[in-house]
Amino acid sequence: MRSAQTSGGGTGITLRTYGKSHRGLKRPNNEDAFLMRMVGDSGVLVAVADGVGGGPAGQEASRIALETLDQSIGPDVSDATKLVTAVSVANHKIFESGQRDQTLTGMGTTLTSAAVLKGRLLLAHVGDSRAYQIFQDHLVRLTIDHSLAGEMEAAGGLTADEAQQHPNRHVLTRVVGPFDRVRIDVTEIPWGLGCRLLLCTDGLTAVLTDDDIFDTCRHLSGYPLIDSLIDRALARGGPDNITVVLVEESGDKGERGDGHGG
Repeated sequence: MRSAQTSGGGTGITLRTYGKSHRGLKRPNNEDAFLMRMVGDSGVLVAVADGVGGGPAGQEASRIALETLDQSIGPDVSDATKLVTAVSVANHKIFESGQRDQTLTGMGTTLTSAAVLKGRLLLAHVGDSRAYQIFQDHLVRLTIDHSLAGEMEAAGGLTADEAQQHPNRHVLTRVVGPFDRVRIDVTEIPWGLGCRLLLCTDGLTAVLTDDDIFDTCRHLSGYPLIDSLIDRALARGGPDNITVVLVEESGDKGERGDGHGG
C-alpha cells in the first residue's frame, strides 16, 4: 500500500510525505506498517514499525504501535518529550495486550517516529528500523540499530559492512512491547531548507548499504525514489518486508491531506 500527503506552511514551502510497504519475496505476510499525517499548521508526523513475533502477533504489535502513537500525539507536537511519551504509551499498550492474550505474549515491534516542524526534526526510536537525513552530497544515519551487531558497530567493534553481514544482526536488544518499560533514543536536530528525511525498516537495510541508499537518493525524489529503493531490495532477494517513508520539501503548496498505511 502507498499513500501521500502534503502540508503547506505560510512560507510557500510544502512538506510532502510519501510512503510504501511491500511484503517482500520470502515472507507470507507483511508485519510492517507506516504512519504519515500533518501536525500543527505546517508540520508532519511520520513513523515506521516492523512487528516482531511472527504472523498475527507481529502485525498486531505494529498496528497498535502506530495507532497509539497517532492518538497520543494528537493535533500538534511542540517538543521531543511528547514524542517519547507517545512511544512509551504504545509500549505499555502492546505489553498489556500480550498479557491479556496468550497467543500474543511477548509480541513487539520496532518503532522509529519523527516530527518535522519549522526548523526542527524530532526523533524517537526503538529497534533496528532506521532514520536518515539526506543532503545534496551525503546522508547521515540518525539512529543506532538496537541489535547485537548494531550495538557493536556503535561501540566501534564492527564496521558498517561487518555489522551488515554479522550473524547476530537480526537479534534485537530493544523492542517496543515485550516488557512494561523500554529505553527510547531521542534526538532533536535542525531541519533546514533542502533537507530530506527517510525512514525505513530493515527489509531495506539488510540488503542495501548506506551508499546504495544515498546513490538512489542523489538521482530521484518522491515515489520514484521509494519505488527504486524497494525494487533494488527485491532484486537482491527481498528476504523481508520492506517499508520506506520519505519527507521532502517542495516549493509549491500542493493539497493538504492525511495518509497512513501498512
